[in-house]
Amino acid sequence: MMQFKLRRIVLWLCFAATVSLSAEIKIGDSYAQVLQEKGLPISKIETGNVHLLHYPDRTIKLENGIVTAVQVASAPATTVHPIMTAVATTTKPATAKANAEGALNWQTDFTAALAQAKTENRQVFLFFTGSDWCSWCMRLNKEILTTPEFTQYAKEKLILVEVDFPKKRPQSATLQRQNAKLAKRFNIEGYPTVIMLDSSGKKVDELGYQEGGPTPFISRLSKL
Repeated sequence: MMQFKLRRIVLWLCFAATVSLSAEIKIGDSYAQVLQEKGLPISKIETGNVHLLHYPDRTIKLENGIVTAVQVASAPATTVHPIMTAVATTTKPATAKANAEGALNWQTDFTAALAQAKTENRQVFLFFTGSDWCSWCMRLNKEILTTPEFTQYAKEKLILVEVDFPKKRPQSATLQRQNAKLAKRFNIEGYPTVIMLDSSGKKVDELGYQEGGPTPFISRLSKL
């Protein structure tokens, strides 16, 4: 009888812990409620009206700004997903990329980049990333931004700016302040996020990671 009671208590405690873990965010909550409760996600994927927000302890799916699913992570908080972790160990930051067609010029000084864009009548490609921890940023970098197709397009059309929020890579205080101001200015809610500006500095589009390689990504850019 005592063993049966102890088993019931353990089962109840496990159930209570699971309920409390999921009770923060529930089906039907708004995007604003999620951000208020959880803060910014470590990464975000957008496909049409569907958003996937990845947090260390769970993944939240929203459709049309409303939570439709919450998946609690079974792995430790330090590992978001085994595939993500594998990608994180095999890719490099955007500033170190090179390919058969030559290295792209990624700038970090937004003011200088905007001035160059005005002079050369080009669009500004702002890449908000966590270069040394954000696995979806690394996937975007590997699958699109380091390809020969994107390199050729970027060299002809874009001024590239990396707006990085690393955890281990050193940054100057000036660069940190600039990047924080840019994130606030463009309401960045997750990484990776790409903000496209015209040559005058006006925002014309916002993109995130998308599957399919460089072709659909470049196609969208070319329509701006």
